[in-house]
Amino acid sequence: MVDGSSTSERSGAGLILRSPEGFKIETSISFGFPATNNQAEYEALITGLKLSRTLKIEDLKIYSDSQIVVKRTNGEYITKDPTLAKYQALVQSYSASIPSHQVLQICREENEEADILSKLVRNSSDLDCSVYFEELHKPSIESGEILEIESSQNWMTPLINYLDKGELPEDKGKAQRLKAKTAKFFLQEGILYRRTFLSPILKCVSPEEAKYCLAEVHEGICRDHISAKDLAHKIIRQGYYWPTIHQDAI
Repeated sequence: MVDGSSTSERSGAGLILRSPEGFKIETSISFGFPATNNQAEYEALITGLKLSRTLKIEDLKIYSDSQIVVKRTNGEYITKDPTLAKYQALVQSYSASIPSHQVLQICREENEEADILSKLVRNSSDLDCSVYFEELHKPSIESGEILEIESSQNWMTPLINYLDKGELPEDKGKAQRLKAKTAKFFLQEGILYRRTFLSPILKCVSPEEAKYCLAEVHEGICRDHISAKDLAHKIIRQGYYWPTIHQDAI
């Protein structure tokens, strides 16, 4: 569920991501730039799509009370405004990575929770400790994120290429080191995992996914401000791995 809010005092967005089992992530986004109500609605939708893409969600239903955003996204309205056309292009870029998704319109009364999040202030006395706060310093359409969506190269790429296709660097030294390193990893249904002795098998994550892991455990849904070493151990116990988190845990 997504919603945007724009007033003379503050602009922001709110979103609630809820799994079929009831697990919920609540996010409140404040804007450091002026935004129209339609722009705020688009920012809410884009944030929801980014989170869904990061979590590799494959079946998503998006609920919004903005008739303009919903009908434009579904192709029922033509986007004539150049700024909103850029937002719509970004929406299409993110939604293309989600195999099954629907954008549905609901009435404002049904979207009350997301509406409250869109207007929430970080130091509010009514703050629920489970809410994750985000600050957007410039519009998403100015961040160059469309180009980043197409980039899939990261620290896992050489490991996956070797395990899946047997590809090795031409340099013999680098090839030998990669072979030795890969002994700790394996692929299952296209996903890279790392074997460990004292921890559960760890799912390897990209730098983008790692940021969400850190945010959620340190200041997001877990809301637990702890030392770097304890934070690293906590994330590893949740079953995730990337190179720098392993270093912090040692």
